[in-house]
Amino acid sequence: MDPILEKFWAKFVEEASQLLDQLEQTLLELEQDPKQSELIHTVFRAMHTLKGTSSMYGFEYMSEFTHQLESIYQRILENSIRLDKNIIEISLKSVDHLRKLLSDQQLNQAENKNNHSALLKEILSLEITQKKAEKSENTSNENDLIENINSSEHTYQILLRTDEQLFFRGINLINIFKELAEKGDFYIGHLKNMSNNEVDWWNIIYTTQASEEEIRDTLMFIEDNCFVYRLSEENLFQVIDHPHTSLEEKTILQYIEGEYSDNATPTQPVKNNKPATNLTTRRIAVDSDKLDQLMYLVSELITINSQLNILMNEKNLPRLKQQLEKLDSLAKQFRNNALELRLVPLTEITLRFQRLIRDLSRQLQKKIKLVTHGVETELDKSTIDQLEEPLMHIIRNCIDHGIESPHIRKQKGKSEEGVITITAYHTGNQIVIKVEDDGCGIDHEKVRRKAVEKGIWPESYKPTEKEIYDLIFMPGFSTAQSLTAVSGRGVGMDVVLKKIQDLRGNIEVCSQREKGTCFTISLQQSMSILDTLLFSVENQYFIVPITDIAVCEQMLYTQIEARERTSTIAFRNQLIPCINLRKVFHISGNYPTKVKVIVINHPQGQLALLADRIVGEHQAVLKPLGSLLRNHRYITAASEIGDGNIAFMLDIREFFYTQTQNKVKSITI
Repeated sequence: MDPILEKFWAKFVEEASQLLDQLEQTLLELEQDPKQSELIHTVFRAMHTLKGTSSMYGFEYMSEFTHQLESIYQRILENSIRLDKNIIEISLKSVDHLRKLLSDQQLNQAENKNNHSALLKEILSLEITQKKAEKSENTSNENDLIENINSSEHTYQILLRTDEQLFFRGINLINIFKELAEKGDFYIGHLKNMSNNEVDWWNIIYTTQASEEEIRDTLMFIEDNCFVYRLSEENLFQVIDHPHTSLEEKTILQYIEGEYSDNATPTQPVKNNKPATNLTTRRIAVDSDKLDQLMYLVSELITINSQLNILMNEKNLPRLKQQLEKLDSLAKQFRNNALELRLVPLTEITLRFQRLIRDLSRQLQKKIKLVTHGVETELDKSTIDQLEEPLMHIIRNCIDHGIESPHIRKQKGKSEEGVITITAYHTGNQIVIKVEDDGCGIDHEKVRRKAVEKGIWPESYKPTEKEIYDLIFMPGFSTAQSLTAVSGRGVGMDVVLKKIQDLRGNIEVCSQREKGTCFTISLQQSMSILDTLLFSVENQYFIVPITDIAVCEQMLYTQIEARERTSTIAFRNQLIPCINLRKVFHISGNYPTKVKVIVINHPQGQLALLADRIVGEHQAVLKPLGSLLRNHRYITAASEIGDGNIAFMLDIREFFYTQTQNKVKSITI
């Protein structure tokens, strides 16, 4: 395929995917409020746009399919059909099918081909049923109706100019004129006197009941190449025996599909059977304000660079220092702007969760709603893409295993409708995502018995809550009584854990019997730049987010030794956990007489870190850990500092957890 056309195809696939997402969201809203006419108009416009653009890029099956579905909503707008749950259901299934057509343009896959035919039958059956109803209601007035229809026909003239640009735009004239032919009758003639080697003109006489606005809407993709005139308020083909003598007596479809296509003129539609799958791009929709800010920063950088060159030649050191400080500030702004360009909100995938919950709750005959908090939280685009699958599986398990059926919930004194809540927020350099349900919770004893049956634990073993929850992520471990199409097939939560670990994150489970279960996922961006505090213990450097620091103090080491057994220090009239990094990381040497104490704020409380020396603020470019350090529990990322050494980002959350378990274990870097 031509690289230019391939680029346009890729853009179409991306925009069509976004349009289908918007269409799905509108259909879900319409299902809740079927009388909202504006939503029906939105659905119709989305389908009309998708029909036109898919036709233009040669996705003929998609265009024809969407046209059939669009006609249903046109009749709904005309009050010929009443919108019901069946139409919404078929529309949502159609959205799923249209997504598949983006990667199977020619219906080469048997499953898609069968689904295509089945859905078309369902769509057409809606119209047939309605036509039968209309026929029975209007039998007595049928003749009057036909007479009124005939008398409402008008005659138009369309002058069409075809040139090389239509070819490069990939315009498919056949589909455009097929749509015109469905609304009326017409003849076409070639205007030889007006044509030249580069441009051809065609005269089309068209009779139809459609309004001029509808005709122009059909011709919207070639509106710059055609002129539409209203010739008469009646059907001229019925008034005169034959059309104008300059017109060839062939219908537009015969002409376009016959002689016109055989001549291989520049307007011949481009067909390419290359699947669209390879054309998808990793594009990100960027707010124009962010791009404006980027352009401003570039202009500032150019200005500072010019000033620095002048000052270097003049050897003006005081002013040179001022400009370097300004350059440092500008670098931070560049950092923030560059990172924001890659960020997308979690709402990008929550729509799919809403659809998943709707479909599965119906399948399992449960009442479930989705509640979201903080889904405007932005994550790196690559993280969002990889996060969708594990979140989907967690939600499936919440629906299948967690939330009870309506009658059981009623017996327990709960509302019949269960709730799944997704909450997202930032903490330090991490993003936390929680998925909670208000279902039956995890039965600890049931899990323990299953582990005993599998020989994991002896009968007498009394596991902790964490050990119980860890079993959930073991491959093949399931307490389900029977396997279902939703979950409980022995594979699932182990895959979730693997996916989260691949993202350099971790997942925790918390559950209360009859109250519900909460899955907490903690993630880091694939690469981030963070303002941190750099400090050292002997020759080893560490960093923590500067926003998490409460205070840095200096204490006599003898004061710390006095509470060494409890691993705490006195801070502002209370005892807080104290982490001796020498012991945790097996670093040789001893602390100086006066040791540096860094007090960290955390949602769970405060914690103190001991250091030999505080270097100062460090703008850290955080990178993922290599295979040797990836599984070390107290460090989450690494950053190179100015002298070539490596500084490790400490995982404060993990320190808190192990401190509460009273077992901060040692590891070696």
